[in-house]
Amino acid sequence: MQKRNLILLLFVFLCAGLHAQAPAPVGGNTLWITKSGEQYLTRLLQDIDQARSTIEVEYYWFDTDSAGRFVRDALIRKAQEGVQVRVLMDNLITPLAPEAFYRKMRKAGVKVTYVHDFEKLCPGQSVASVFGYRDHRKIVVIDGRIAYTGGINFNNETIYVWKDTQVRIEGPAAAQPRALFEESWTLFTGEKAAPAVQARAVGSAVVQAVGSVSRDTTLTHLYVQTLNRAKDYFYLQTPYFGPPPAVLQALKDAAQRGVDVRLLFPAKCDWGFMNSLTQDYIPELIASGIRVFVYNGVYDHSKLFVTDDSLSSCGTVNLDGRSFHTNWEDAFLFYDGESARQVKQTFLDLQAECAEMDASYPQAKGLSKFWRRFLRKIYRIL
Repeated sequence: MQKRNLILLLFVFLCAGLHAQAPAPVGGNTLWITKSGEQYLTRLLQDIDQARSTIEVEYYWFDTDSAGRFVRDALIRKAQEGVQVRVLMDNLITPLAPEAFYRKMRKAGVKVTYVHDFEKLCPGQSVASVFGYRDHRKIVVIDGRIAYTGGINFNNETIYVWKDTQVRIEGPAAAQPRALFEESWTLFTGEKAAPAVQARAVGSAVVQAVGSVSRDTTLTHLYVQTLNRAKDYFYLQTPYFGPPPAVLQALKDAAQRGVDVRLLFPAKCDWGFMNSLTQDYIPELIASGIRVFVYNGVYDHSKLFVTDDSLSSCGTVNLDGRSFHTNWEDAFLFYDGESARQVKQTFLDLQAECAEMDASYPQAKGLSKFWRRFLRKIYRIL
């Protein structure tokens, strides 16, 4: 990309209304991207094995099955070698998991903290305060120089059965997801943040790590501004579609001014009601000039977008109200052409296996229509 275009992009997104604490994009990084959970697990375990000083993990789903045990045992080995290992997890998805699984980590010197501590619930505490928000992030940072994120959880289904997209960066930008982890760790433990680590430049990728928390507008600003400034195309893949009104309108506006807007959904996702919600939007999207592709193969849980061969993203963000308004999320943004081309090819490879929906896509009627419109209203607060 020409230097002038890069400077323009950086200015645009620094002024796009992101959270005041969002760091500036930083160059000098390498990017590795995979659609395979097994490839991700293999490379992650290799990086953990080579860790020398610190490992930070902030994760939505850290299960007790074989995939979870592989990660747990690797972390235990490094803690026993003297590496500082900290794990923060949203345990709400497995509240009945055997405590012995995590106790083994603690006994080895791994610091383990839960986002939802069921032992500290107070009488009369509201259900919303306990179950409303989720820490949906999937961050791993090693030695302050390598960082991962994406949609893959530490459990057998997402590692060995589903498809998903996970990215690994190496270089100075790894300090940014580490800072996100430190903010969360301080909030839930009261411990002071560890000193920042400045990794050396190893590549050319320009990366910014963006984090959101409950009830902020970071993601809405990011997506609306990206769509408003798209010139040629905007491609997005998401497993769940129930966007905030401002993002839905920005998608329509982009298509109506001639941008090639493409959305890619699974034909059937892991949450049944989300199928109905997503399907309700499809006729509306098509009528606005948006191309909609549906994938019938193995469930693909990826969350990514790319626009104009210049900006791309991969992270934990679903295009729905929970991700935008309720959950804690993270995403890596890439401000260079080579990264954009990698993400674009990832999208196009799956699009080639999809069926494109057209104007004949059926509109919901009767009780089905009522149910879908009800879901539109209620999903944001679920």
